[in-house]
Formats: sequence, C-alpha cells, structure tokens
Amino acid sequence: MSNEAADSLMAANSLMAANPLMAADSPPAVIPLEEDAFWQDPYPILSRIRDQHRTGTTDAGLKAILRWDDAEDLLKGDLFENEGLEYIERRGFRPGDALYEWRRHSIGALNGADHARIRSLVSRALTHRSVDGLRPRIREHAETLLRNGDADGRIEARTQFATRLPFLAITDFLGIRMDEAVEVAEKMGAGSADAFGPKVTQEIRDNANGMFGAIMEFVAELYEDRRKAPRDDLLTALISSEEGGDRLSHDELIVLFTNIFGGAIETTASVIASGLYEMARHPEQAALLRSDPERWKKGAAEETIRMRPGFYAAGKKAVRAHSAYGLDFEEGEPISLLIGGPNRDPSRWRDPDRFDIQRDPRIWSMTFSMGEHFCLGQALARCEVQEAMVAFVLHCDEIELEGEPRWLPHVMVNRLESLPIRYRPR
Repeated sequence: MSNEAADSLMAANSLMAANPLMAADSPPAVIPLEEDAFWQDPYPILSRIRDQHRTGTTDAGLKAILRWDDAEDLLKGDLFENEGLEYIERRGFRPGDALYEWRRHSIGALNGADHARIRSLVSRALTHRSVDGLRPRIREHAETLLRNGDADGRIEARTQFATRLPFLAITDFLGIRMDEAVEVAEKMGAGSADAFGPKVTQEIRDNANGMFGAIMEFVAELYEDRRKAPRDDLLTALISSEEGGDRLSHDELIVLFTNIFGGAIETTASVIASGLYEMARHPEQAALLRSDPERWKKGAAEETIRMRPGFYAAGKKAVRAHSAYGLDFEEGEPISLLIGGPNRDPSRWRDPDRFDIQRDPRIWSMTFSMGEHFCLGQALARCEVQEAMVAFVLHCDEIELEGEPRWLPHVMVNRLESLPIRYRPR
C-alpha cells in the first residue's frame, strides 16, 4: 500500500471511530490484498481495521475476521466449517484437474464424519510424544547444515538451512528412504501452496496440476511397494491402520501422505526462516535464547509462530444463513480468517507487536487453528522450530541481516524470497 493510501485509511478510520453513526453507515474497511506493498508489512493495517471496525472486507469482496474472540468463536463453534472444493473452484480449478482431484480427499477440505474418521486413524502418530524422540536427530541435522555452510560467516538461511531441515526431519519421521524422499520433494517442488493463495494465475494452475499429478502418481507407487513388502515406517502403518472397522481408502491414503509430507516442509520452513529473521532483528532475544536454550526455546518458537504464521489466512464457509460478528451470512458464504489479526490482538497479548520470547508459551496463537481442524502436524512443526532456532543461535553470534528481505506477495504461505545473513561463527 502506498503511503498516501495508508494515510487516507488512517484518517478515515480515525474519523469513523470518532463518529459511530458514520462508521455504521460507511462501507466496510477494505483489506488491500491486491497491493504488493501490503504483503511486506500487513500487520499495522490489519491492526487498525481490527481495532476500529472489528471486521474487514478483502478487495475481492470477501468478509474477513480479525479479532481473537471472533476467530475463536468461529473455529470452535458450529456455524462455520472448512471450505471444500469450492475454495479451489474460485481459483479456477475444475474436475479432472490433478489438484481438484487431490482436494477431494484432503483432510483440510473435509468436515463431519469423513474428517473425524481420517483424523482418528492418523492422529496418534503425530503427537508431541511421538515426535520428541526426533529432537536429537533434528538438532544433529541442524548442526550439520550450519557446519557445511559458508566458512566466512555468511549463509542464505532460507534455502541452505530453513528449507533443508524440515525435509530431513520429515524423512526421518516418515521412515522412508532418502532417495524416495528426494523424489517426492522434487516432484512436489516449491510453492505448492501458491495455488491456494488469493491471486492464482494460469501459470500457477498449470504448475500445480503438473506437480500434484506427478506426486500422486509417485506416492501411489510407494503405496504398492509397501502393500507388497511392508516396512517399519509411517506409510505402512497408515496402510494397515484400522479403527472400528474403518480403513483409509487408496486415494485417501495417498492424499494424506502428501498432506503430511508437503505440509511438514513448506510451511515449517517459512516459520523457521521467520524465526532466524527475528533473531537477526532482535539480538537481545537471540542472546537470551543462547544463554539458556532449554528454558527459552518454547517461548522463542511460540513467539515466532504467533508473529509470523506459516499461512496468512484460513478459509471457512457458513453452514446456514445467520448473523455473526456484526455481519449477515448466506448459507455457504465464504469467510476469511486473517491470522495476523487475532495473532496480534492486544486483548490476548500485551504489546502484541513486540517480539518477546519470555511470553508464556502456553498461551497459543491462532496459527495452528483450533477446534475440529486443529493442525495434525503442529507437534512436529513446533519441535523443528524450537531445535532449529536453538542450533542457529548456538552456532552463530552477532547475527545480522544483509539487507532487508522481501516477503512474497499474493501467496498462501508467508514466505521470504531469500534470507541472507551475516554472523560470527561460535
């Protein structure tokens, strides 16, 4: 957003706040998702709209929730549910497209009994207890990546560290061979979540369909290999999992595996990169984490997850016609929860725009959602972010950004284009 546009919005908001009648009669505050500049620092704009208007509307006309209490009510209540195929239909995908067919069975697009059945079959494998045993391996991978980095105290931290670490961690967790993991990652590629962003082009659609077609075909081959020759790995466990007579279908299992693998890399990598970005911007917080890693690593991870969520938004739809949050909804009408709004709501956090790893880590943010669709992979993601940040500050001192990084606009994942960092090796 231009300075002039921001100033105009501030002036209008101030006038409306001072004149409730004007605010009630005026059009809703617009969230400028179409403007590239918005994505570089959206939080002041979201905060102003949240504090003065309660809700907003995207420049595409989508109603948006910005306050903590409203977001919690939306996610825990029964008046809204996750969007299914209509979410990607609005982005130009049609039946027969690889991504469309993948979405049919994605756990994030399912509700009710189908969602509960699949979630119950896999949730026991993705608990904090199941991932805590990976911590030594994650720390070992992180230390190896840092040792193999540039000897002169420079690293492109997004590609050389933040992206590689989740790949190694999920490979260990799934128990698949490295050559299998490499082929899955290569076929999945980078930016698979771009197809779920607010501005999807034909190029993005073509890339996504090619990518999801290739990954589904390859995972189907892995499925057949495990069915014929079972191994001690998660894929075999998913094939054989059963509860109350329920089993995962062939298509459900393939989609679930790609959900776990892809979700564990791209979004977690974005949060790890964000954590290193904050460490460089706040050397006093890096020093605090370095002084007592076991004490402060949870706080460091939770503060990063709160301030720099992996996804910029979550999409829901109204189950039936009703009124909520001062808005009227038709049955099936979509609504967006812009996570940066509730995650920086002063009603939940004091001085919410300040990065402070000493906050109580038990006060969770909205980043991993809540309610029925609470993120299945959140335990693994939290573990990776904690160990990554600890390894980085223990290896690197005097961390500095080499220029101000740029955030990619118009995509679902809050992703830095690059993260060049200079540091003094310890």
